[in-house]
Amino acid sequence: MQNEPPADSGYVAVPAEGVAGDPERDAGAIPLEGGAVLYRAAGSLAEITLNRPEKLNAINGAVHRGVLAALERAGSDDAIRAVVIRGNGRAFSAGGDLKAVAAGEDVGHPVVLGQAIWNLAKPVIAAVHGYCLGQACEVAAVCDLTVAVRSATFGEVEINYGWGPPLPITPFALGLKRAKEVLLLGEMFDAEVAMMIGLVNRVVDDSGLDAEIAKIADRIAGLKPEAVAGNKRLVNSRYESAGFTPWLR
Repeated sequence: MQNEPPADSGYVAVPAEGVAGDPERDAGAIPLEGGAVLYRAAGSLAEITLNRPEKLNAINGAVHRGVLAALERAGSDDAIRAVVIRGNGRAFSAGGDLKAVAAGEDVGHPVVLGQAIWNLAKPVIAAVHGYCLGQACEVAAVCDLTVAVRSATFGEVEINYGWGPPLPITPFALGLKRAKEVLLLGEMFDAEVAMMIGLVNRVVDDSGLDAEIAKIADRIAGLKPEAVAGNKRLVNSRYESAGFTPWLR
């Protein structure tokens, strides 16, 4: 594991060159919150794309509100059977936008976003490439399934800045010892480690992320939606019984 967030993470300014999104995917997308988030319905799958590539998709108020609006759209569309959250450009997301926080902007509360993912009846899949740090790591953890490319980099790095995770999913996702290692050290780690400790379900080659997401979405689409929603609720209810919901409130 590495000790420090990268110099080009979302916690600092990032140069704009070389961070463009995917024009083919973006072409059919609906921009939300001024384009900070893109929403695209493709068959039974809804794609929610974090779209601040010049900032490695650091999560500010616009991204927060845009993802919430996109989740609401997906939840109300009977044709949608699964939802994927991904990032444009070089990263899934480098985490919370500290400059926005320092400027006093309303960036929303990560707990609200976590609850929206947790409570959505449809499975939410995190498709992770590049950096997935801080608040973004927690978003990936609260998603029902997480698929990452081998070159992805994870980390609960907030302790390096003097505070804890705003969305306390890690102890539930990783268990006692692993959660303490991740949260107390604030180190970064690769996708293979993330899968070993229970943060990631599947790791694929860098070129295979879209294919794996499509495979999972197709599988979900072939199942009864009531059964899928019921099984998600079954698992969530056991964690709520263990005290997860009160921490979210």
